Order: sequence, then C-alpha cells, then structure tokens
Amino acid sequence: MKIFVLGAGVQGTVFAVRLTKAGHQVTLVASPGRMEDLRVSGARIQNELTSVAATLALPVVPSLPSDRSADLCLVTVRREQIELVLPCLAQATGIGRFVFLVNHANGSEDLFRVLGKRRVVVAFPGVAGSLENGIVRFIEIPQQPTAIESDAYDVAAILREAGLRVSRVNDMDAWLCRHAVFITAIAGALYETDCDPHRLAQDRAAVRRFVRGVQEGWRALDRRHTAPAPFALRAILCWVPLNISVGYWSKLLETRGELYFARHAPFEMAALASDVRVLAGEREAPVLHELLAAIDRYKNAQNNGQ
Repeated sequence: MKIFVLGAGVQGTVFAVRLTKAGHQVTLVASPGRMEDLRVSGARIQNELTSVAATLALPVVPSLPSDRSADLCLVTVRREQIELVLPCLAQATGIGRFVFLVNHANGSEDLFRVLGKRRVVVAFPGVAGSLENGIVRFIEIPQQPTAIESDAYDVAAILREAGLRVSRVNDMDAWLCRHAVFITAIAGALYETDCDPHRLAQDRAAVRRFVRGVQEGWRALDRRHTAPAPFALRAILCWVPLNISVGYWSKLLETRGELYFARHAPFEMAALASDVRVLAGEREAPVLHELLAAIDRYKNAQNNGQ
C-alpha cells in the first residue's frame, strides 16, 4: 500500500518504520528541521525495553502533496495542531482514508465534516517515547495497545501485520474522552512535581489526588452516558479499594513513569485540558480541575522559559 505519515515525531516515525519493514511504500511528512535530519541520518528508532533498533532511509517531504494518491495517511500531529492541518488534508483528494492517531476529546464531527466520514478512521497509538538527538526512543505500552475503531478491520490488520498490537474499539470518541480525563489528571499530578515520576510515586497523597481526579471526571462522563473505559482500567481506578489503586499507580510511576508518562508535551496537554473542561464541570470534578490548572501553570512556565 502507498501510505503517507503526517508528523515525524515519536509515533509517526515508529509507525513509518514498522509499516515500511512490512512492505508498504511509506512517505513521511516532516517539519523542515526534522526533514533535514531524516534525509541525512534516516529514520532511527530504538525500543527502550528490548534495545532493538532500526534505521531506514525513507522518502520525506515538507508537506502533504495535493496531487498524489495514496491508500492511507496516518495523522500523528499533536492535539493543538489538528485544526491547522485539516485544510491541507482536505486538499489531498487522492488519499483514500485518513487515520487520526491523535489525542483529542472534542469529538470527531469536524473531521467528518471536512473530510467525509467514510475517509476518517479514529485511532490512538499504543506507543510512547521521546525524540532525542534524532533517535526515537520508544516503548509499546503493554496495558494499552493501539486502539482503533472497530469498523476499520482492514487498517487494524495492516497495523498488526507491521508488528503492532491493536485493539478494536466500538466507540473511539468515548474511548478518547475517557483517556483524556485519565492522561490530563496524571499529567497535572506530574507537573505539580516538576515532571518527576519518581517524586510523584513517593507522594501517595498526590497519587491519591490523581486517582480521585480520574474518578470525578469519569463520573461526569457517566452522567453524559459516555461509553465506559476499558475494563482493566476501570477496575484499577474505580473498583478496587483506594489504597490498592494508589499502590498500583505508585509502583507503575516508579518503574515505568519516565517511559509512559513524563514526556507529554505541555502544550498538547493544555489543549487536551480545554477539551476535558467541557466534558466535566468544576463543580462536579473539583480535584480534576485543580490538576488541569496545574497543566496550565506548567505550560505558561515553559512558555516563559522558566
């Protein structure tokens, strides 16, 4: 298949390399600085848990061509960039479908309106990591395979054939809303501890606030009749005794926090926090809103160079 990957950060590079190794014709769309690095050194990825590395020379272009055809375009931009890239996607009429691997919780109606519902596949990557000195250092999150809407069985098969774990989901917009509450709550807790997962892990009161924040947000979603979160996540966050949940997350933050959570971009988290505020009001989710405020403070500090 011919595939474009829009965005050459962690997810875009990992998916591009995996799909190329599976035999697909993949072209990366990258920013000027990243494009130069890719052309000189290739697309370089390394699994942080297994140390398995790969380097591939991939075609790379500065923008999505409007005059070229392709079967798929994987969209791996950040939440705050979705509105910026939509006009470019709309002009790419030769692309069959767009697979949005993006952290958004404001629904997919705008995507459907601009591109047509049949051309949009909503998904979320099960990959986390960072781009360091041109090398994508990543992990595949065992507890969270790449999620994709259940009707896109052919796209799910393509990703599985590329070696990616995939979970098909009946209601991806609901899944993304639940995930947004979870990830902004934990991001806020991390930002309150200077993005230090080890420090957060040792502060059980702070971990308890994160769990409470998720519970508040999810109860607000329950009242909106939003489909529930995955079973295992509901169990450890909502059903087990609070001290067991706190212990679980403290241990995970201590052992895997740097890989799983600490590298979220503050500007993306701030955009996602705005989505979450619409889903859960301050009166019904006061602890969650405190954590969302921590995201804004951290973003503003980063913006001011502090």
